[in-house]
Amino acid sequence: MNKAERQNYELDDYLRQVLVGNILGDVHMRRFSENSNVRVVFRQGSINASYLLHLYELFQKFVTNPPSVSTILDSKTGRSRYNLSFSTLALPCFNELYESFYENKIKRIPNNIADLLTPVSLAYWIMDDGSFTGSGLKISTNSFSSKDLDLLINALEINFSIKASRNVQYRDRSQYTLYITKAQLPLVRSLVKDYMHPDMLYKLGPSL
Repeated sequence: MNKAERQNYELDDYLRQVLVGNILGDVHMRRFSENSNVRVVFRQGSINASYLLHLYELFQKFVTNPPSVSTILDSKTGRSRYNLSFSTLALPCFNELYESFYENKIKRIPNNIADLLTPVSLAYWIMDDGSFTGSGLKISTNSFSSKDLDLLINALEINFSIKASRNVQYRDRSQYTLYITKAQLPLVRSLVKDYMHPDMLYKLGPSL
């Protein structure tokens, strides 16, 4: 890939912020060898098809194939579930974020997450992994360590004055979720509502 081609595939500031939120959420980044470029894999369940297509529109210039559907058999229920996914090309513009968020191919939270987390990033993180519980907002952070949670909690407070806490998963006490109280949701909505896909606003609960 020559210099002109690389410039065509540069991430602009907005897409970089979006991708930070996606990486905190459901996105996976893949590097097949130490010297290869990174590709990004987006995947959502069929219930979030409109959101997945929204992401595809945002990142379409980095993609050669449209979203595809895969079927997964749920071993507990015996029912089939459907996922939609698409992958980007392996490109230099994704390498820096991969190197920030991955260590030995495992996703982690970088020490400078407060420098990366913006209202746009927060919106896409919530759309990926947030859920309204009736008493507040839960963000799934099961794959992150206790240290990672400390970094995220500190970044939310420093950047947005959001006071989040951690909940230990009752089935696996080494896994955590982040919790933001219902009283703080008006603040969260004010920060992210302009960047949320309309079909994902339910994750913030009913407007007060």
